[in-house]
Amino acid sequence: MAFIEITAGVFLILFALRYLRKGFGCVVGGDLLDWLQGHTHTRARALAGGMVAGTVMPSSTAMALLSVQMSREGKVAWPQVFAVLLGAQVGITALIQVLTFNLGSYAPVFLVMGGALFLYGDAARPRGVGQVTLVFGFLLFGMNLISGAARAIAEDPALVDLFAALGALPVLLFAGAVLLTFVLQSSTASIAVGIGLATGGQVTPTMLFLWVLGANIGLCLTVLAAGWPGAESRRLGASVLLVKVPLAAAFLFLLPLVEAGGMGVPGDLARQAAWTHTFFNLSAALAVPFAVFVGHLVDVFLPAKEEEAAGKDRVALDPLLLQHPSLAVNAALREALRVFDQLHVLREALVAAVRAGTLSPHRLPSLASRAREVMEIRQGLVRFLDGLDDDSLDPGDARMKDALDDLMREIPVLLRTLERDLPEELQKFLAVGAPAREAAVPLICGAADRCARLMEAVARMLMQEKPELGGDVRELKRENSAWMIAAKRTHGQLPEAAWEIIDDFQQLNRRLGGVAYVYCREQPGAADL
Repeated sequence: MAFIEITAGVFLILFALRYLRKGFGCVVGGDLLDWLQGHTHTRARALAGGMVAGTVMPSSTAMALLSVQMSREGKVAWPQVFAVLLGAQVGITALIQVLTFNLGSYAPVFLVMGGALFLYGDAARPRGVGQVTLVFGFLLFGMNLISGAARAIAEDPALVDLFAALGALPVLLFAGAVLLTFVLQSSTASIAVGIGLATGGQVTPTMLFLWVLGANIGLCLTVLAAGWPGAESRRLGASVLLVKVPLAAAFLFLLPLVEAGGMGVPGDLARQAAWTHTFFNLSAALAVPFAVFVGHLVDVFLPAKEEEAAGKDRVALDPLLLQHPSLAVNAALREALRVFDQLHVLREALVAAVRAGTLSPHRLPSLASRAREVMEIRQGLVRFLDGLDDDSLDPGDARMKDALDDLMREIPVLLRTLERDLPEELQKFLAVGAPAREAAVPLICGAADRCARLMEAVARMLMQEKPELGGDVRELKRENSAWMIAAKRTHGQLPEAAWEIIDDFQQLNRRLGGVAYVYCREQPGAADL
């Protein structure tokens, strides 16, 4: 029964850690990746930013994925990315520090307060605060289960002998902590188990010291294994392992001091374990000034494959992100914004041809190439979004996913209009007489500019994750539609090809408005879109 309670406590902690990240995401709002990239101008700032991010999102795997994204986008240099990852692993230790305070008796208070805010809060931020508070209650409850079960184990002579044998086999104990952390994919959960057993009297200071070191090495293996499919993520995981394995070996020389007088830090055994965990990761952070050297060592021991060195490993949507739904939705949104950029380029190329009075033949292959690129992004996004578990998304992320799904359905029509229909009609238009053509150019350019503004409004609404901006999109879509209808009524003498072009921009206007409708369907006035 005691082992069942320990298992239940571990699963409760893992469950809480997952939803803690989502709750903090609702509280802080915005894109953590963008915030991090704004704090990586120097290694010191990158280290500090990583510490803050690790505290807010206590998941080494999630932070590694964020670091890989920064590296792949080419906006942050390798030494800064390395500093972010080591800083994040220091920040993650803050949760263990909190859990070691004697707050177990307050678990019901956290559960009641958090549950009330989460269930009855209307806005995203109060619900996020409620979710974080509720999660702390689950964490404390899980720790209580583990500690209570450990005390029950103390009454079983057979298990007492087992732990005594483990104490005599430090290598086996260390390996067990590595394996447990690797399986749980969480150093916090693994160390929580060790602290619970120590509280129950089953684990000595020496055993807990080895347990903490093993948990940190197991976490490195988790990051390395999770990132192995990608060159950059593999390189990051290997670099952290290269720093922490020698550091763990150095810490082992402190064992005689631990055996003589505890773990050498103030507080009870749980506090000592937490401080050892923090000191170990702070010591690892001292490698930040030597990031370039560490990178060279990784390249020696783990050379990149030829195809990766040639730049073919540029997958923007890492499947591992699907383990972290909020990160996955943010990554999908960033890819969708790339689609908007390409649609803008296609539109601008056509408008330039209208203004110049000629559509050069060499432009057509370029338009087709960009359209193929957009379709490749779309196919990757569709597969990625299909892999997202809808039940794991909070309401805001679920609404964003629906909007992106709808955008992906509209992409073939948008591309057919921009890459095939408009160029064909533009060639017909450019073949008419100069006087008629010149009279229609301002109207065509006006319709194109209005579509561009609508594209920007939709992209801004999604990027800022503000459904209330749907009102601006709705109003702009109505204005565009009314303007294009009025233009056709008041300029009946223009060539037919000009009307076909304006009709195409009207089609783009309707399709983009549909994406906004999906995202803002729960907002007042959305039905009027």
